[in-house]
Amino acid sequence: MATELDKGLFCTLCENIFKDLVTLIECLKKHWMEKETHECPLCKRRSSKDQPYHFALKSPCEAFLKEGSSESDPVCSVHSEKLSFFCLDDQQLVCSVCKDSETHSNHRFKATEEAAEERKKQLEDSLKLFKTKRKLIHQVKGDCDQTAEHIKVQAENTVWKIREEFRKLHQFLDEEEEARMAAPKEEEEQKSLMMKEKIKSLSKEVEALSITIKATEKELRAGDVSFLQNFKAAEERVQHQLLPEDPELPSGSLIDVAKHLGNLSFNIWTKMKEIVSYSPVILDPNSAHPQVVLSDDLTSLRKVEMKQDLPDNPERIDHFFSAVGSEGFDSGCHSWEVEVGDNKAYVLGVVTELNPRKGVSRSGLWRLMFSNGEYKTLSPSDEGSDVMLATNPKKIRVKLDWDGGRLMFSDSDTDEHIHTITHTFTDKLFPYISTWSDVPIKIVPLQVSVTVETHD
Repeated sequence: MATELDKGLFCTLCENIFKDLVTLIECLKKHWMEKETHECPLCKRRSSKDQPYHFALKSPCEAFLKEGSSESDPVCSVHSEKLSFFCLDDQQLVCSVCKDSETHSNHRFKATEEAAEERKKQLEDSLKLFKTKRKLIHQVKGDCDQTAEHIKVQAENTVWKIREEFRKLHQFLDEEEEARMAAPKEEEEQKSLMMKEKIKSLSKEVEALSITIKATEKELRAGDVSFLQNFKAAEERVQHQLLPEDPELPSGSLIDVAKHLGNLSFNIWTKMKEIVSYSPVILDPNSAHPQVVLSDDLTSLRKVEMKQDLPDNPERIDHFFSAVGSEGFDSGCHSWEVEVGDNKAYVLGVVTELNPRKGVSRSGLWRLMFSNGEYKTLSPSDEGSDVMLATNPKKIRVKLDWDGGRLMFSDSDTDEHIHTITHTFTDKLFPYISTWSDVPIKIVPLQVSVTVETHD
């Protein structure tokens, strides 16, 4: 069955579907030429207009408007009246008849338009929170995407650096193996040569003695007359023949196996300390400001002009050009030396684990600052106290006595005391270094030594 919309696609005169779609002018003109009056072929009403209505679009448009109107403007199911009011007490739409009925006696009402406007605004306000939350989630998702990529880069770089460290160790072991394997060979050559010389010397002595023995034995086999005639010469020959000392096998002529094999791995390990170092403080790269670059061994830092593309993870400092140590202290005494060199702007100290990493916060930060040629100490209770020094230290020792509540600074080269901050510490403290200079600041490695304990 054709709908109202479908019927509107057929010409009312020729009853054919429209083609080369225009208004009904052509059909009407032809129809009106046969009539004395201009009447509508549908309703038969006379028209005073020279231009007829566009009936082909009029019908479907009216049908659409009627359909839309029935959807957008529902009426009261009881009184079939327009729902012009909104009952605030019952939170429902009502018509004018319902409004005056006993059911809604003493109720509060608002016009439908006003109530809708208020609730639209209320919903829009709630929607703003959702949009804000969605924007935040998008941002965090972006941070997570960046972090995921950075994790891959970190893993690759870490593996590469580990491999490089083992390459150095392997190179040391290869060179040490080669040297230790060459030592017995060298000793073999030396002692073999010495043994050859000894054998050659003994051979000469044996040859000389053999000649004397042979000649003397010949005289002894001669007749008595001949023997007596040659006795004097034979005696002189024997007497003048020097007898060598009793030969002995030289001591130490064998390879000193104990020297080459005794405590071999321990001796190699002891020698290895020449190529390894130990730092009392390792800086945490995940805490470093994006404009701070750490060295490969995580013991040195410097400021750079370009901001690195790093995740804004919760541990990362985003205001001061700084980094913190990877391990904190909540008891005992700890010290580390920092080589500042010619750096003209730096901060050394400790920071609490709970001190905010984002924005400016000094609530848990105790430090010594050098800037513009001046030294100051700062803490949560001290916004800045001047410290006078005769010379600028190249290395500064930081000593934390957590239990005693003291943070001490001194010149490592001269042992000159710089300043001591006193405070009753209650939180875990981490080493803190900051700089706004491109001159590197480095944690000084400790001297590595190997000791052997003996038991009484």
